[in-house]
Amino acid sequence: MTQEIADRAYGIDEASYQSANIADYSGAKFTIVKTTEGLDYQNPKARAQIASAKNAGIPVGGYHYSRFSANSNMAVQEGNYAVENAKNMGIPVGSIYACDWESGSGNYVDRGADASANAILAFMDTVAKAGYKPLLYSGKELLTKNINTKKVTDKYGDCLWVAYYKTAGREDVADFNWFPSMDHVAIWQFTQNWKGMNVDGNITVKKLEVNANAVKPTPAKTISTERTWTDVQGMTWHAEDGTFITGGSINLRWGATTQSTIISQLPAGSVVKYNAWARDKYGRVWLQQPRSGGKNGYLVGRVGTEPWGTFK
Repeated sequence: MTQEIADRAYGIDEASYQSANIADYSGAKFTIVKTTEGLDYQNPKARAQIASAKNAGIPVGGYHYSRFSANSNMAVQEGNYAVENAKNMGIPVGSIYACDWESGSGNYVDRGADASANAILAFMDTVAKAGYKPLLYSGKELLTKNINTKKVTDKYGDCLWVAYYKTAGREDVADFNWFPSMDHVAIWQFTQNWKGMNVDGNITVKKLEVNANAVKPTPAKTISTERTWTDVQGMTWHAEDGTFITGGSINLRWGATTQSTIISQLPAGSVVKYNAWARDKYGRVWLQQPRSGGKNGYLVGRVGTEPWGTFK
């Protein structure tokens, strides 16, 4: 079955800190779901997010957060891990599937533009061999300074999914006066807070056609209903048990604001068990750490699309 995503169509991308119900993101005409990261992480909400979009008749693609830096051998391993899980989670073969290459979570962006491009191509080749349409996601600055992007586009044409924001706040409509002037862009991620829904906003800059052959997802081991609540600040919290390993020094606080009292400064490599997360109006993702006596500590685990450590 061929699905078409029209030129100038608005869409979203989803990770574990987004809702599993596509209806929560009114106006989205497509979605791209994070499936995996590195060689050891699978988005626990991916199956539900993918199924929700498919049930609504909305084209769905996937993306993998890379950690291979400029290592082509590791890129192939991550590519195989990514496509195996994408198929198991229900991403239709023939859909778009992106390599998310950015700084953070152990992905180093300073290993040379040519070597980085070669590794990215190794990943994209693996994705293409599995029947998906590969894209490269990154920020404009990295694409123009840290990657030999021409080497990538010479092979895959209009394959770029570019992040470039006008502001750090809410944006409802893509302002093409701020469009990143680059060749071979397929999708522009123009905001990290589309219409105040705390989700990345994307817009296609060309018509995309995908041959979405149905893939039956492998059933998840458990099926649970997402539990959410809103605090006095108006932040929506999502129950989620997970582990976060700090990538640098991060303040642990008694509240989910930068004005809250600091409990301690966690050094790089600290292992934090959390039971909920919320995104504030500045795009910061706060993690709630349960502590003794029924109290909780709070720390920032991500700002926008940039993780401050590794999620397990």
